[in-house]
Amino acid sequence: MTKYTEYVKWFGTVMFISAAVLLSSNIEVSRFGFFMFFSGHIALSFLFYRMKDYAMFFQNFIFIFVDAFGIYRWFIA
Repeated sequence: MTKYTEYVKWFGTVMFISAAVLLSSNIEVSRFGFFMFFSGHIALSFLFYRMKDYAMFFQNFIFIFVDAFGIYRWFIA
């Protein structure tokens, strides 16, 4: 495993934990957690695709749409 792979995994982990804490705190800025989830899922989708881990790629790729829906609902609609 390369350093790049480790950095991307840790980036995703930090984004997911931060987003979960932010959303569960239910404060005014909680909605920005969707952007954190979105960035983590994009990074890990890219990584899993390169690693040919297609099940994890598919899972994270689908979550990108879930995150985009959350962003749409909280910021646009």
